[in-house]
Amino acid sequence: MEPEWIDKAERYLNGEMSAGERTEFESELSANAALRKDLELYNSINKAMSGTPNENELRDTLQQMNKKYFAGGAVVKKGSFKKWLAVAASLVLLVSIGFYFLLPSKPSVEKLYAEYAVHEPLSISQRENTDDLKADLLATEAEGFYYNKKYKEALPVLQQYFERRPNDLQAKFALGICNLELSRYPEAEKIFAAMTSGQTAYAETAKWYLVLTALKQKDMEKCKAQAKNITASSPYFTKAKALLEKLPD
Repeated sequence: MEPEWIDKAERYLNGEMSAGERTEFESELSANAALRKDLELYNSINKAMSGTPNENELRDTLQQMNKKYFAGGAVVKKGSFKKWLAVAASLVLLVSIGFYFLLPSKPSVEKLYAEYAVHEPLSISQRENTDDLKADLLATEAEGFYYNKKYKEALPVLQQYFERRPNDLQAKFALGICNLELSRYPEAEKIFAAMTSGQTAYAETAKWYLVLTALKQKDMEKCKAQAKNITASSPYFTKAKALLEKLPD
């Protein structure tokens, strides 16, 4: 683009032209497809960035990309068409990487739940000194359903097993997970809440699963509150802190 056209374009965009000059420029603009395309692209990008919560970060990103990959190092400012042309190549590079990079967003609740709800395998069939063959058979069957994520089938089998061995905390916790995965939230919360007290190995894990239960229900306020209840001494503290940063507002 010719320097005189760049000057005209910047004056036009900044509203510095008189009425006569503006009319004349718009007439020339209608006949110059290349200039018209540049102006349209500039306006589209500027509108997309302006007013967003991370507008300054976006402009800073463009400036840094320009300094790294192209000569000039021009600052990307509002209304600065001349300087904007110097970083147009940066924009093309960023857009080619993905528009999500320009406008980063937090992951969806479904993706967060899938990322953090990683259940430990169920292992209740190997018990020493057992004298209840029926319980052993139920344990083996429950493990198979649970391993294959067939929670609907696993739930009634686990319930039968737990009736025979009510002191098996792993089975009790697996019942909570089955209820959670089947969206039986009150039942899941009741089990996890009961297991948060005491000195059992499942106390801290149960607190973390209360976080996941709220997350799966998309109850962000409750999820945040539960996550903040996890202390620095918990093995789930790092996960809870990371999740808090990713949660939608």
